Amino acid sequence: MRKYSLYTLLFFFLGIFSGCTSRGILEKPAEEKPKSYPTRAVQKFAYGELYRQAGDYGRALIEYEEAAAIDSTSPIIYERIGEIYFALNSMSRARDAFMKTVALNPDNPELYDMIALTYIIDRKAEEAEKIWKYLIETYPEYEDAWYNLSDYYFAQNDTTKGLEILEKFYHKNPENADVLARIADVLHQSGRYESSIPYLVKLIELVPDNHQFYQRLFTSYLAVGNVEEAYKTLQHWRNQVGVTPQTELLYADMLIRNEAWDQALDILYRGHSLWPDQWTFPHLIAIAYIQKEEPDSVRKYYNLALSKGTPLPIAYQNYAFWLADHGDIQTAMDVVLEGRDLYPQNEDLMYLEALFLDELDESLKAITLLENLRTLQPENEEVLKMLAALYDKTGQPARAEALYQQLLDKNEEDPLVLNNYSYLLAVQNKEIDRAWMMIQKALSMEPNNAAYLDTAAWVLYCLGRYSEALDYINRALLILPYDHEILYHKAMILLSMDQKDSAIEYLQKSLENKPDYKPAFLQLEAINHD
Repeated sequence: MRKYSLYTLLFFFLGIFSGCTSRGILEKPAEEKPKSYPTRAVQKFAYGELYRQAGDYGRALIEYEEAAAIDSTSPIIYERIGEIYFALNSMSRARDAFMKTVALNPDNPELYDMIALTYIIDRKAEEAEKIWKYLIETYPEYEDAWYNLSDYYFAQNDTTKGLEILEKFYHKNPENADVLARIADVLHQSGRYESSIPYLVKLIELVPDNHQFYQRLFTSYLAVGNVEEAYKTLQHWRNQVGVTPQTELLYADMLIRNEAWDQALDILYRGHSLWPDQWTFPHLIAIAYIQKEEPDSVRKYYNLALSKGTPLPIAYQNYAFWLADHGDIQTAMDVVLEGRDLYPQNEDLMYLEALFLDELDESLKAITLLENLRTLQPENEEVLKMLAALYDKTGQPARAEALYQQLLDKNEEDPLVLNNYSYLLAVQNKEIDRAWMMIQKALSMEPNNAAYLDTAAWVLYCLGRYSEALDYINRALLILPYDHEILYHKAMILLSMDQKDSAIEYLQKSLENKPDYKPAFLQLEAINHD
């Protein structure tokens, strides 16, 4: 019984040996005898195969190399040796073995490909490039060479060359969906949406039931502003492949954008009934109700969305923003903290928490949080702007100035930074001429910004140019007639122009709009005690 089993095993591996000889040997005339292999070499090879399949590469390598020592003319032995060294990350030895295999069997493109891969891993990319170029010229039907060469160019950030290789291969194989998909993917990822559209249209013709291709085409049409074709693609997608959570959400989103609130809600309610565990449906229902201005429904569906599965941070952000816009800062903070419990490192939620801490008069806590965020995003301009404003607010002008200067060094055309820095200098009554130049530059970009007009008025006030300051402050009040700070600034300008009664009137208006505004309260007290 044992002898029979061994002969069967040897017979099987003899088949492997004969099947892997070079084409020249296979095409020998019929009268010539095929090559025979020493029984001992076959046996060693068989043991090597068994060890390899068991994952014992060390023992497998010993058996393969002993087989090669007995029979040095079998390409399959050297191929296995190369594979084992490759698995053991010994690229030089793997390459030597594969080259011996190629010498014995020069018509196997996969072996050349393996040699190229060893060069890549050894960081000898130019050698790999030569091999892949040889392969696509000599074995144009061998797809991996085309893909590997194009991937090599993409890795070198040479998108043009990579696409040239893929397009050349596509022209040889116009019905090859894989190469089409690769071209479309590269174009899409590099933001060349318009160029990707013809390839995606062809892909959908070849593979009409692939969700991803429809999604890419839909996104590409939207990116180039062709909403009509995006809508047609979405309808085709839904009709051809069938509805999915993604198709229904995208469809509802388009309806919301077109202000078809009730149609959108019909789609979303149906989606919510089909996929009740998907948080995205109640989330989008809430957004539709925001547009319909139905706050009770907004709260209901946002809360429902946050109770489903694990909503993404965007759900917490959107709800918190809506709550803050409706004056419910404390609940907005609670929502953000709930999101932060799930996503403690999410930087957008960290920023929102800092924003709401400031609104809740906890500016020092906000600064601590923003400084932590600054270590994660040292170049984030929004973080730096808010941090500078908070340093100014908490009586740390030197730190605020340093941040504003850092921001201006990066972008001297930012009107918000120009405004804030100008106002900071004016409040300190320093570099007033520079402050005036900065606020004029900001106003040249946004001439109807009430905050910038207010800053210009205050800089002119500091320069003693009261009548000009009054003109700017009046323009600001036409835009924001109830802003407590602008009202206070007008009162101070009027006071400097000896218009005491009018100044008192504006101080009182300031306090009517913000009863706890200390500058107006203290100034009114000072006037009353005169």
